[in-house]
Amino acid sequence: MLVLALESSTSSAKALLYDPEKGVVRTESCHYPPEFCKDGVTGTDEVYRLTMEMGRRVAAGEDVAAIALSCVWHSVAICDSGMRPLGNTYSWNFMKPSGMSERARQDTALADRLYRSTGCMPHVTYPRESLRYLRANGLDLRDKMLPSQGGYNFYQMTGEFLEALTILCGMGLVDVNTTQFDDFALEYAGVRRDQFGATATYRDARPLNARAAALLGVSPGIPVVPAHSDGALNQIANCAAVVGRMTFSVGTSGAIRLTTDRPVLPEGHQLWSYFGVTDWMSGAAVSGACNCIDWFREKFMGGRMSFAELDLGEELPGRMPVFLPFLFGERNPGWNDGRMGGFVDIRPEHTALEMYRALQMGILFNIYQCYEVLTQNVGVPQEIYVSGGILNSRRWTQMAADIFGTRMLCVKNLNASCAGAAVLAMHAAGVMDDVRAYTRDIEDARVVAPRAEYTERYRKLYERYLWYYDRTSHS
Repeated sequence: MLVLALESSTSSAKALLYDPEKGVVRTESCHYPPEFCKDGVTGTDEVYRLTMEMGRRVAAGEDVAAIALSCVWHSVAICDSGMRPLGNTYSWNFMKPSGMSERARQDTALADRLYRSTGCMPHVTYPRESLRYLRANGLDLRDKMLPSQGGYNFYQMTGEFLEALTILCGMGLVDVNTTQFDDFALEYAGVRRDQFGATATYRDARPLNARAAALLGVSPGIPVVPAHSDGALNQIANCAAVVGRMTFSVGTSGAIRLTTDRPVLPEGHQLWSYFGVTDWMSGAAVSGACNCIDWFREKFMGGRMSFAELDLGEELPGRMPVFLPFLFGERNPGWNDGRMGGFVDIRPEHTALEMYRALQMGILFNIYQCYEVLTQNVGVPQEIYVSGGILNSRRWTQMAADIFGTRMLCVKNLNASCAGAAVLAMHAAGVMDDVRAYTRDIEDARVVAPRAEYTERYRKLYERYLWYYDRTSHS
C-alpha cells in the first residue's frame, strides 16, 4: 500500500510517495520560479498546479490509498466567492505590513490583547497583518474568500473549503483559549468568520475529485486529509507530538517547537502558541539561520570558500566578534521585523573563519534566548530532536549541544514535514491508529552530548551577545 504527501512550502513544491512498511519510495521537489514567487508573494493557482505536478511525477499510475497535504504555516490567498483566485497568496515573509505592524505593537494594550487571545503578536509573520495591510491599501475584501494556500489546494482537490485548526491558529485569528474565531482579531483585520473555511482536523478527510485525480494520475475517491502546517507536521515526523518533547530545526530560518498540554503565553510576549496536529505547541521562530550562512559565503566572501572550508577554523577562538542574526528582521523573542543585524566588536586581527564561527554562534544564541523563556514557563524538555541544514556541520551541531547544555538527538530527516503528512495519510488509509506513534526516522538518531567546559565558555560569550542585543533593540 502507498500513500502520497503533497506540500506547498514557502518557496517550493514537494511530493513524497510513502510505503508504510518500507518508508520513502520516491520524492520530487521544485523551487517556485521567480515569475510567480517574489518577496513573500506567490501565484495561488500556479503553486497548486506545480505541487500537483510533483505529485504526478512520484505517484502517476500507482495504487495510492490516501493523500495528505502540508503547507506553509502562515499564508492567505485572495479568492472570489466561487474560490477562484483573484491574484496571489501572501506568506509570512511578505514584508510590506511591517510599518503597520510596528505601530500596532507600540499600542501596548492592543498588542497585549491580540497576543493574549490569539498567541500571535502584531507582526508581518501573520496573515492577519497582511489582510489588514491589503485592506488599508485599497483592496475590497468584503466579498472575498480567504483560504490559506493549503486550504485552496484542498478545495481544488475535493470541492470543500476546510482549514485545519493549526492553520487557522497560524493566521492569528483564533482564540487559543476557546479554539474559536476571535471577534476582536477579526475586527482588527477587517474580515468576517464566513470568509474562512470550516474548522477541521486530520480526521476530516474528503474524497479526491475526478479533476484532481486526473492531474495526479491516481484513482478518484481516495481520502484527502486537509492541509496541516509544515511546522506541526515536523513534530509528527520527529516523534515530538508528545507533551514534553521539542523539535529544534535550523534551516533557512530556525525554530523550536515544544508540545504542551495548554497554550503558553509568557508575560513578555516572547513566544508564540498555536494548536498543532494533536496537541498545543509553544515555541519560537527566528528569521536568520542558514540564510545568514548563505549571505556570509556569497555576499561577504564572494563565494571564495566552500562551507566545508569555512568550517575548518579554530573551534572556539579567544576574543571573537559578536554576530546579531537579524539581517532579515527579528521574529522571536522581540518581534521587531524592522530590526537590523550584523557584526559588532570587530578587531583588525579577526579572520573570516573567526567571523564565520561568530555567525554560527549568534544564530544559536538567538534561538537560545527563546529556549530560556520556554523552559522558564514549562520546564526543560524530555528530549530535543534536531533537524535541518545544521546537521551538515558536525561542528555546528556540537556547538548547539554545548550552548544549550543538553544532549541533542540528530534526525537526518530531510523531508520531515512531508513525512508527517504521510503519517496523516496512513491514518486516513486505516493503517495507523495513533499518529503520535510514528518512529521510523528517529530510530537511528545520532546523540550529541554537551561538553561542560565548552558550555561554560559559551555562557560568557552569550552574556556579551545579550549586552549588544539589548543596546541595539531599536535598530
